[in-house]
Amino acid sequence: MFSHVAPVVQYAVVKKPGHAAMSKKRNQKQMLLDLARNEGPDVVHLPYSSEFEAVCQKINPAATTEDKHRIWEELLVLGGDDTSLADSALVPPMAALPPEPLVMPEAPETGSRDRDESGFLFPIHDPIDDLQPWSVPREPNLSPEQAVHRQKMLADIANSSLATSEQRVAHILHRFPETRDSDTALCIRYWKMFQADVLERWQTLELEVLFELDRIETIGRLRRMIQNQLRLFRGVAEVHRGREARQSEFHEYIASHHDSLSEVRFYLDETGNEGHKTYTGIAGVCVINWKQFEKHCAALEQWRSNQGPETIHFSDTSENNLDRAVSLLQQLQSRRSGVLFLGYSLTSRGRTHQDLFSLFIQLIVDSLKYLRDCNCLTENRSVRVIKEAETGFDSVFLHKMTKQLGEVVALEFPGELAVLPVEAVPKGRTVLLECADLIAGGMQRRALNKGRNPKDRLAEAIINVTGFEDHADPGTIFKYYGTND
Repeated sequence: MFSHVAPVVQYAVVKKPGHAAMSKKRNQKQMLLDLARNEGPDVVHLPYSSEFEAVCQKINPAATTEDKHRIWEELLVLGGDDTSLADSALVPPMAALPPEPLVMPEAPETGSRDRDESGFLFPIHDPIDDLQPWSVPREPNLSPEQAVHRQKMLADIANSSLATSEQRVAHILHRFPETRDSDTALCIRYWKMFQADVLERWQTLELEVLFELDRIETIGRLRRMIQNQLRLFRGVAEVHRGREARQSEFHEYIASHHDSLSEVRFYLDETGNEGHKTYTGIAGVCVINWKQFEKHCAALEQWRSNQGPETIHFSDTSENNLDRAVSLLQQLQSRRSGVLFLGYSLTSRGRTHQDLFSLFIQLIVDSLKYLRDCNCLTENRSVRVIKEAETGFDSVFLHKMTKQLGEVVALEFPGELAVLPVEAVPKGRTVLLECADLIAGGMQRRALNKGRNPKDRLAEAIINVTGFEDHADPGTIFKYYGTND
């Protein structure tokens, strides 16, 4: 009735020592000892091997994973104490100890606890960093003063506080990752963003301009302090190691930009039906060569940032803020070289979106034709159009405008101009869109009103700056499509 019970259980219930039980115990140890001798130092690699599985099958056919682990631990003991076990294997059978139930010894509690706590099968006594001397050493914690300085720096950047040179350098490192590994790139960005007024005074770029700009050594020192001491906006390690070999010179950076494609850029704003008025228009500025005008625009942006964050709108003009709008016009007029003032309008009733769409296309294409007739398009250029964001119009016509404008320009200027996607930008983001708003509002006010309130006075100033009423002004493209046109 016990024929189905495994041999292990039969030996476990034997009550008297027998020759067969002692022989079985010795055979088990002998198998493990032979296996340990054959494998030598490689005994630690035996788990899950075919040899080890065969031995486990002979010892206990129903062995679980825990049982196999205990057999393997006993095998390690046998491998480490080869001589003593070899001698004990030769003890005569009569001198052997009484047989015991065939239960493998439990693993030491300390080892099991170590495995549970560390997550490894074997405890690790030496730190990993000591075993891997090629690893990058861990950086020490920042001092309390540096930690406070670091948090303040991050807060200043988040709040756009750019009063000091240190804050300005940190802002550039945060916004332009390519400057983190190059003092030259960092200085160029710094000078263009925060000292554009100095660059603008030097119409022809000469190296003597460096006497008026913040010194390269100062900007570089601030970068190293931010990256090394505060550990912010750090560059790539490979670039740090090969900085001297890969550093670009100032004149090389300038020369590389001469090869970039020139760009004709439009900043346009719309003015539509307001109340009972039946007037729709598009107006703004066209920058003939953005690469040449960019430094003037940066200087204009720098001036504008000092006037306060409130957006300048023509519709908000009153006696209290008229001076801000007039001052912006004066700044634009002083930089009008290389700029066309644009304005197209028509009499319109009802829904005006389709009329605005047509005016956009017509005004841009006519402006490009005018530049070609003036021999201003002597090289291949890209065309970028930036308009004031208007949710209702943009959701329907923005993509369509890019597509149709590209098709018309390709027909009129084959292989000469490349149209970039039309961009819709909130007005307060760039000063040239504020200028476009003033021009569009002044154009409409001038056509519909002849009063003397602040808006009418501002409209008169806009007309004088743009030259819309002077048909001989070569820097103006203006037309009003009346009901009879």
